[in-house]
Amino acid sequence: MNERVEKMEKIFSPRSVALIGASNNVAKWGGIVAINLILGGFKGKLYPVNPKEASVHGVPAFASVKDIQDEIDLAVIIVPAAGVPDIISDCVDKGIGAAVVITSGFGELGEEGKGLQNEMLRRARAGGMVLVGPNGQGIAAPESKFYPWFPTFRPDPGVIGIASQSGGISTELSEQLAEFGFGCSKVISTGNCADLSWPDYLAYFRQDPSTKVVLLYMEGAQDGRAFFREAKKTALEKPVILIKSGRTQEGGRAASSHTGSMAGSDAVFDGVCKQAGLIRAKTLEEAVVLAAAFVTTPLPRGRRVCVLTGGGGQGVLTADALAARGLTLPPLSEATVKKLREQLPAWWHPNNPVDMVAGLGYGGPTEIIPILMESDDFDGIIFNGIGWIYSMVDPVNNPQETNMVRKGAQRVIDKEVELSHVLAEYSGKWGLPLLICSKVARLAIRREYEAILNLLQKDIMLYPTAHDVVNVFSALADRYEFLKREGALRANGEHSRPLVETAE
Repeated sequence: MNERVEKMEKIFSPRSVALIGASNNVAKWGGIVAINLILGGFKGKLYPVNPKEASVHGVPAFASVKDIQDEIDLAVIIVPAAGVPDIISDCVDKGIGAAVVITSGFGELGEEGKGLQNEMLRRARAGGMVLVGPNGQGIAAPESKFYPWFPTFRPDPGVIGIASQSGGISTELSEQLAEFGFGCSKVISTGNCADLSWPDYLAYFRQDPSTKVVLLYMEGAQDGRAFFREAKKTALEKPVILIKSGRTQEGGRAASSHTGSMAGSDAVFDGVCKQAGLIRAKTLEEAVVLAAAFVTTPLPRGRRVCVLTGGGGQGVLTADALAARGLTLPPLSEATVKKLREQLPAWWHPNNPVDMVAGLGYGGPTEIIPILMESDDFDGIIFNGIGWIYSMVDPVNNPQETNMVRKGAQRVIDKEVELSHVLAEYSGKWGLPLLICSKVARLAIRREYEAILNLLQKDIMLYPTAHDVVNVFSALADRYEFLKREGALRANGEHSRPLVETAE
């Protein structure tokens, strides 16, 4: 572990924190961050610093960080930009080794701001400090119940690490993950990356045992070679999902005014990403789905897909999406057709996608999936259909209608719950991806859909659309091919774990 990464440990798991610029006014950032630290459940010692306050939200305050008698691991700084260099000098004198600078008004504003930023950085480095920011919204370390940031949303612990050059997007990514029941290991609003930058964050995530998947929102990199060097090292160990904005001339100008970043040629950037094994996402929604997918999904050993569906239309849409992504729908072998005919009605047409044709009293996914998985015809299965009953029986609908329908539907709901338990078992049984598409996936937590919750609570991702599920299969296959090309596949029987890839 290099020295800078070692110092970063105090950023995410400090024993003591000085909040410089703390306030009793919850309309100010210093007030909101203080509330998040207190209500978030931080177990370390908190020292508010504000010369105008005797206490902040009931916690005794100090006029200066130098007045604090105890040792301080981390400073969180929220004071006007002009005063930050002097605050950094005070922190150096106090022996504080790390700071999160939330304050804006630095390099993103032009030459004058860059001069102030450089002076802040000079003093920090002279004193051996490492800095997150400036011009960010703070960080979150849910496992430590540590939330020194602006959003009132506090993510649950999880295994997805987020670093974002936009504070708002770091919040949005963590909120969208929460919609599917996924938490975060660390969330970092990187801001201008004056000191700690992409290579540092990648190196940190690579060695962090709490982080299994890395999710980045990036506007530009100051040192492209260093970024890709560390990115590839990390991608060989853990999946790295990347959203890169500033892909157009207009977006590049916006990035420059937002965080002072310079965005280069997107075509060149895309080519290097593929060499480094990075998985690019075009939208935040796509990035969230990809990151969640890699938490528990094993990798396919090829691009042969079987689609299992309870309705023909979804099968057709999925087939179109597969073809567009270079994935194949191989025909069913004679042996597989023979086994399927024993389970499906006489009017079933042997084809891939496998349409179960709504044959009541015939075999369903619990009988069909093992046949497909054990056939050696495919590298993974896409199953479309779980949760359909909830769109018919929904607690937000008219109560009288819901009660009438629920009486007849409860048996079907119970069967959906039983199916979810079987699918959870199947998801890791064969060491091949079983990707499940459900149109009610985004509503499951909010409306307490038991069958869907059972899967999400086991970190099994459910995909809202055919596009989502196909995009994920393609990304999983891309990662397998990258690791195989780099000689980085690991032979191990733990197929249910996505980071233990299986060799051929």
